[in-house]
Formats: sequence, C-alpha cells, structure tokens
Amino acid sequence: MADENKPRIDLRGRLGRSGADPGPAMPPPISPMPPPMAPSPPTAQGSAPNLLSPNVASTSSNFGALQAESAWHPSRIEFDEASVDEARKRGKRQGLAFAAIASVLFCAVGYVAGGALEKRVGHEKARSDAADLAKNVTASTETLKQLLAKIEAGRDQLIKSHKFPDTLAHDLGAIHVSFDGTELAGRRFSGFPQDVTHDLVEFITSVQSVNDRKAVMIGLLNKLQKPLTEELNAPPGGAAIAHVVVIDKDALGNPAALLQPLVQPVAAPVKKGDLPDEFVFAGANAGNTKLPRYKAGDLANGSAAAVYVVPRTFETVCPSDKSGHFAQLAAQMGNFVREIRGEAAAVSDVVQDLKPGLIERAGRLTTALAKVAE
Repeated sequence: MADENKPRIDLRGRLGRSGADPGPAMPPPISPMPPPMAPSPPTAQGSAPNLLSPNVASTSSNFGALQAESAWHPSRIEFDEASVDEARKRGKRQGLAFAAIASVLFCAVGYVAGGALEKRVGHEKARSDAADLAKNVTASTETLKQLLAKIEAGRDQLIKSHKFPDTLAHDLGAIHVSFDGTELAGRRFSGFPQDVTHDLVEFITSVQSVNDRKAVMIGLLNKLQKPLTEELNAPPGGAAIAHVVVIDKDALGNPAALLQPLVQPVAAPVKKGDLPDEFVFAGANAGNTKLPRYKAGDLANGSAAAVYVVPRTFETVCPSDKSGHFAQLAAQMGNFVREIRGEAAAVSDVVQDLKPGLIERAGRLTTALAKVAE
C-alpha cells in the first residue's frame, strides 16, 4: 500500500525522452570506481526505503539506475558539415600563408647571404683585375717611350742634320702599343672609382690614335723617301736647276720671257763654267726644244737664248711638292712627339692650359689602378 501512495516520477519527461523516440542507445558510461561504502545501519520495520541503496527494489531500483545514467551521459555535439569544410579550408589557407611567409623569409636570408658572398667575390675579382690592368698599362708605357725615342731621333735627323731618316719607317713598323678594348673584356669594375674607369677608357682611345698616326707616318715616309733624299743630297749652294727662262719675242715682235721646265734637271753651279752650254726643255708645242745658254750680248736684238732660274727663288714663288711634303713630314713628327710627351710650357707669364702627354697620363692611371688593387 505504501508503494501505491507514493507519487509517480515521470522519468521519461525528466530525461527529455518520449516513448516514440527513445533516442540512440548510448553505451554505459565508464565511471570511476566508487569509493568503498560503509555498511548502512539497519533500518526499522516500516521506515521509508533508501532510494540510493542498491537493495531498493522495483521502481526505486530503476530510478537509481536512470539517475546514474543521466549523471554520466556525455553531451551530444552536432557539427554542420559546411562549417567543418570551411574550417578545414581556412586551416589549409593559413598553413599555405605561413609556408609562403617562411619561404620568403628563407629566400630573403639566402639572398642577403648570397649577395654578400657575391659582393665579396666581385670585389676580390675587381682588385685582381685592377692589378692586372696596372701591369699592362706599365708595359704599354714602356712601348710608348720606345716609340717616342724613334720619332724624336728621326725628326732630329731630318731637321737638324738635313738627312732623310731612311730606317724610321721600318723601326716604327716593328713597334706596336698593345692596349685596346680587349683589355676590358671580362673585367669587374665594382670597386673602381668613376674617374679611374673614365681614364682607362680614354687611355685606350689615345693608344688607338697613336697606332693610327704611326701607320700614316709610315706611309708618308715610304712615299717621300726617294724625292726628299735627292733634294737633301743635292750639292751645297742650292738644289738642282729644274727651270729656265727663254728670252724671245712674242708674235708682235716684243721681247718676252717664257718659263719652261727642263727635261732633265742639272746641278746648280759651284764655280764658273759648271753650267752646260745648252738647255733642253719641254717646248710649248709637241716635243722638246734646245736653246743655247745665254752668255752675253743684246737680248733684244739677238737670237733666242735660255737663262736658268735659281732654285731657291722658284721655291719661294712656286713651292714644289717636295717642299710641301718636307714640311708635312716635319709637322707630323712634331705632332706625334707632342701627343706622347706632351706640350712644353712656353717661357712667358701667360697662363697656359697644357694637355699632359700620353706617357704622363699612363703614369697617373697606373697609380690609380694600383690603389684599387690594394
């Protein structure tokens, strides 16, 4: 009767279940071992049963089991599949971003380290190249000095000794200043100052100009060797006689003088009687004309005769190719010397802007390159 008076406990309502949907069966929770229980004191006859006691029968026993199951039942978490995919993609994107950042950092560190190594290697190569270029400029300077000595000796022989430098063309052909643009191939200029690089290029250009000038002078020497040798070897007193003046009358009967070239030049007289009795010259018409040398008498009433022209006076009025070539050769030699040695300062109070010679510029370049190579 006591059980009938007890209120019914709606266990399904408390557990949130219905008879139609009992829910998935859950495995019994794994609970820790309960602590040892002290024996319960005996209850009196007719007292209310202990609901937590395992000896409770019937409904009380079922309620205790359900209460324990409710206490240990884990919460059920449901995930949206789209959210799971989005989270997975977001994690993948973050991983890729972190990987990209790490890659950039590693590349940056590698670039800095590699750049520093390349820069150090480049500077070492630049110093080695500077030392090599300095050695080559020094060798070219010695060749320039040899070339200058040959030119100055030939100029002195021509102007001071009045002799043609017949071996100069051969001597110049055996000398070549070897410093051209190929000297810069494969060089590193990372440690070169800008002015040193400029002077290096300018030196290459100047050396090429010297070699070109040398070739022109060799051609001029070969061309003028024969005529200038004959002129310079003429006997003292003047060059050979090459022209005569013919004394005659014109078509109207007036006395006239005609300037004519000799077929064969004759030596200028050293003493009286050295001149020939007749001169052969190219006539106005076809063929040659021969006339006696004028000795004495009335030119107006006498027959035609020829008088020689002093060579120096003719050269003054009508310079020959020989005289022009002589001046040209002397001028070319003088320019060559100035380009290599430089211009000498004039003795005066006037300030002059003199360009240093190629030898002096080569010395400055060698010093600058040696400093880069240190």
